[in-house]
Amino acid sequence: MKRVLLILLLFTTLANKMLFAQEVVADTIVSASADVKPTGRPGAMKWEGPKEEKLYFISGFGVSADVVGLVMKTAGSTFSQIEIAGRLNIREKIFPIFELGVAEGNRVGNSKDNEFHTTAPYFRAGFDINANKKRTSNRLMLGFRFGYSSFEYDFIGPAITDPVWGETIPIDMRGIDASAMWGEAVFGLEAKIWSFIRIGWNARYKFRFSQKHYEFGEPWYIPGFGPNGPNCWGGTVNLIFDFGRTMKKGK
Repeated sequence: MKRVLLILLLFTTLANKMLFAQEVVADTIVSASADVKPTGRPGAMKWEGPKEEKLYFISGFGVSADVVGLVMKTAGSTFSQIEIAGRLNIREKIFPIFELGVAEGNRVGNSKDNEFHTTAPYFRAGFDINANKKRTSNRLMLGFRFGYSSFEYDFIGPAITDPVWGETIPIDMRGIDASAMWGEAVFGLEAKIWSFIRIGWNARYKFRFSQKHYEFGEPWYIPGFGPNGPNCWGGTVNLIFDFGRTMKKGK
């Protein structure tokens, strides 16, 4: 977890320097409000046109934490995760994001004669696009993630009897190396709670690209992906801290 917090701190520091050291981009957008001032004869009103506002290329940055994973871990679920993320805000439209977490999977068979255990880190990198055409505090997010995890798992199974020698051989395999790569199609919503604090929900359709595992069997669970299989569904509920200046009035 110390490495996770260090990476997040470095990301936040870098994004903050980029935000406040950059020059204002020349692109402008029209403000939603315009001034109407009296001109000419008394009582006459004249439209003077809209004000212009300048949009920063890097409009801000944010850090977030997944709430669902913590709830699942507290509730004693068979699998859970602790996940944090950092992202940039490019013109309130594109949000490059990096997610880092530690996931845990524990399963005991129905007959309690086989067990699976793993705890390992994972990461995802990708982007979200704000599909909400109206400039409001709410966002409709569509995105993609690439995920990867390299992990070890333990498998304990019922003993087997050698048909030739008649000996009983216990199955107790620990520290089996495995890895997996996958993609995620993401759909999400974000809403502003107060000031720089937001809440975000998303659903993810995950599809496995490849995996490496022990020749006699696949791992039951892949950290960051979920229960092993060609595809699965997942989701997160994120508490988001959004920082930065998104707009600046022109002269």
